[in-house]
Amino acid sequence: MFRAEATAMSLPDKATPHDPLIRSSWTRCTGYGLAPDNPLGAEPVDRVLLAERLEANARLVTFAQPIIEHLHGQLDHASSMVLLADREGLVLRAVGDGSFVSRAQRVALMPGAHWAEAQMGTNAIGTAVHEMQTVSVIGEQHFLERNRFLTCIATPIHAPSGGMLGILDLSSDVRVSLPHARALLHSTAEMIEHRLLESMSNGHLSLHFSPYQEMLGSPLEAIAVFDEAGRMLACNRNARQMLGLRSIEGMPGFEDCFDAEWRRLLATPVEGQALELRTRQGRWLMAQVRLRVAPRKRVRSLSATQPAHGGDGFDELEHGDARMRVAVERARKIADRNIPLLIQGETGSGKEWFARAFHLSGPRRDAPWVAVNCASIPATLIEAELFGYAPGAFTGARARGARGKILEAHGGTLFLDEIGDMPLALQAVLLRVLETRAVVPLGASEEVPVDIGLVCASHRPLQQMVADGQFRADLLFRLNGLTVWLPPLRERADFDTLVARVVDDESPGRAVRIAPETLDLLRRQAWPGNLRQMRNVLRVAIAMLSPDEHELRPSHLPEDGIDQNASHVPQPLPAGGDLRATERRLVRECLDRHDGNVSAAARELGITRTTLYRKLRQTDAPA
Repeated sequence: MFRAEATAMSLPDKATPHDPLIRSSWTRCTGYGLAPDNPLGAEPVDRVLLAERLEANARLVTFAQPIIEHLHGQLDHASSMVLLADREGLVLRAVGDGSFVSRAQRVALMPGAHWAEAQMGTNAIGTAVHEMQTVSVIGEQHFLERNRFLTCIATPIHAPSGGMLGILDLSSDVRVSLPHARALLHSTAEMIEHRLLESMSNGHLSLHFSPYQEMLGSPLEAIAVFDEAGRMLACNRNARQMLGLRSIEGMPGFEDCFDAEWRRLLATPVEGQALELRTRQGRWLMAQVRLRVAPRKRVRSLSATQPAHGGDGFDELEHGDARMRVAVERARKIADRNIPLLIQGETGSGKEWFARAFHLSGPRRDAPWVAVNCASIPATLIEAELFGYAPGAFTGARARGARGKILEAHGGTLFLDEIGDMPLALQAVLLRVLETRAVVPLGASEEVPVDIGLVCASHRPLQQMVADGQFRADLLFRLNGLTVWLPPLRERADFDTLVARVVDDESPGRAVRIAPETLDLLRRQAWPGNLRQMRNVLRVAIAMLSPDEHELRPSHLPEDGIDQNASHVPQPLPAGGDLRATERRLVRECLDRHDGNVSAAARELGITRTTLYRKLRQTDAPA
């Protein structure tokens, strides 16, 4: 933590920087207690944490990987590397030349290392994270002496919905000259941002605009994506600059940005036709409207093949694992009833896929599906995000107010992911909504009736959180009408099938097979990030195939995503039809989770205590 008295401390005499930005960073580093001759500030993180960060940044890594490889190919220098870091400065990917990579690894410039200033002193990645702007740190400007053989330039990568998503860094030997490196880095970051923006499938309309018609369709055009109601979902940095937006938090509407009516824009007769638009600041721009196909939200299939029969949303989730089959069978029984579903399981185990399948299997399948990740919304914004707000309810609020996620889900299903991360104060408000079936937006005085189906999920044990005073017991009783537990990937009996289906999903129109030794290596991984981590690993591996290759070998797997010496031995439940054996194991595991508390176990299993006692007698398990 930066100490307030740091500004009074003296900086190292030698090579005191003149650049104000670098000098400020040196002052912070002195405050952190670092000294220029410190040994290496931080060791690389373990593989489990790196896997979790890769999973959390899966979309960024997927779109950035081929682009950073292309950037490195353009450099044509034997002493350079391109790195991708997350928004906290942890390196996710690195592409470089062998000899320079070896030197860089000696100072932990490699995937898994944390390059925040507090660990590594003044450096391009860490200082760019702090300043949230492009930073160059050349040779002697590095605070730690051991890093002074480097020249580094880093620039933020912005998320389509605003905020910093990650850091793109170009590092080289201080003796190497890289002309136009800053411009090249900026254009590469914009290319990644553009790919992320294009990949959005939930937009209704994208607006492309520029001061000059000739720039439409070029990398210099501004792009903003709006939903059917005219609310902005995302935009690129050119759009933020032209519209004077620092971010798009609070979802500015089309009419908040432009002096025009949204309904008239929707009535534009020819898609792609150039038209004139005036911003609220009075600036005239040339624009083109492009409609985006917003597919009906459905469960993300692990296979490109659709079920051969009518089926329901759960069909794509069953591949032969007994525990998953039990979870599906129990959830199917309440899909057409107004009973809340609580899904528990490790991070990445498929909780959102299961929730979507539940939605598509019930009577609300054609109504809205609204998902909210309670862990990703700042505590100061989550109440406005969920319940909406009246016009002028707080500083920065939209002039017309906002409906909020709960009202957006009216008639359909609301999915609250990571419900265990919801602040306690907000849990009380949510409980009242569930009891009264009405919402009071912030700043409003009247209740608005709401009809929603509710699905919640958490990787945290909510029963234990209740015991620890971190989660309201009365809210948990409202949420877990039925609780299902999803098995982790390492224990699934259908592992081979899941791998094959992910490969099919990620290589459409191409016959890709998996070498036996590759499948064996995948089986031996611990997979802390579960299905999301495996998909990310296989996506990268398929990208490594040359056009004439059709077999995934161990050499195609990303080195920082796979442990070649892994020895995990999977112990899944039987894949066969012994449902009684599966039930016995589920009962024993549930009792173990609740330390023998029969009442708590019965609530989780969705049965009465009498039924549970009977099952215990049948299985000779201790009560």
